[in-house]
Amino acid sequence: MITPPASAVSCSRRDALARLAVGGLAACGGTLRAAPEEEAELTFFVVADPQIHLDKWGTAGTEKMIQVINGLPGKDFPLGGKVAEPRAVIVAGDLVDVVDDPRHWDCYKRFFDPNGGALLRYRTFELIGNHDLSSALPAGELSTVQREFIERNRRRRGDEFHFSADHYHYSWNWGPLHLVNLNLFPGNRHRPVYDRESPWNDPRGSLDFLRDDLKTQVGDSGRPVVLVWHYGLRGWGLEKWWTPEDLANLKEAIAPYNVVLILHGHEHSYARYEWEGYPVFMCPSPQKDRDPKTPEVASTPKGFLVVRLKGKDLQVAHHHDRGWGETWSRGISLGK
Repeated sequence: MITPPASAVSCSRRDALARLAVGGLAACGGTLRAAPEEEAELTFFVVADPQIHLDKWGTAGTEKMIQVINGLPGKDFPLGGKVAEPRAVIVAGDLVDVVDDPRHWDCYKRFFDPNGGALLRYRTFELIGNHDLSSALPAGELSTVQREFIERNRRRRGDEFHFSADHYHYSWNWGPLHLVNLNLFPGNRHRPVYDRESPWNDPRGSLDFLRDDLKTQVGDSGRPVVLVWHYGLRGWGLEKWWTPEDLANLKEAIAPYNVVLILHGHEHSYARYEWEGYPVFMCPSPQKDRDPKTPEVASTPKGFLVVRLKGKDLQVAHHHDRGWGETWSRGISLGK
């Protein structure tokens, strides 16, 4: 808990001080005091797989869903209260569909920006998915999207980030939460896809980054950890993209820590399940793609997740094209 200064605070600054509640401070009676845990609140949104392909699917659904996201704060939240302004929107991989066509990446950048100010007015914390890689390049060579992704990471503002040496993987803190973006999946070497050798399917040392990050940034603090990557941990998302060795290494790496949530994309749909006792959410894509056989019928909005930490209650709500869907909540430990 942060120790507050004893100086008085004017009433005109109450709104600004209220925003500090997530960091442990709040205004009360004209003085600055420690905020009770039940007052602390933070919110972020998650979506996956915008997978921009202008010719095949168009972007009408994605654009409409972005407008829904932009207008959601202030609306009723199904677990009580109102939706707060999000810290950012996490995009869990597959930013474009065809990595070798620069039009799709240019369109993505008009929609999403690391520091806000694009069509989506909130900051974007994005990840690399399998469609953002190029199988046509020599092993180890980065696609245009990967290279620009690194540069976008270098210009992130508004939080203190812990990056891998190449600015590819990164972590940060929001209030008591520690979040880690690991791109494809936690691993140290490329994996076959359906038993076919696939050097492009390279996690770029994300497992080593995860181990180092949890050791140096979390340690024995008990701080709650949220992990985000692209591939899923069940069904097709598991069978095609992981090996038993990967899963064993992941389980071992996170076992000593207070991992409270795992988020991923890859399958373009919403699902909630558990893996080894950890709560996992598959994040939906922002649009239901149009049928290429009937291009005159535009794509439509699909969905995203709203994640809220309210005191010690971690909450997730699925928002789809018709409004709110499934909700989930769990009490968590905030650490020492």
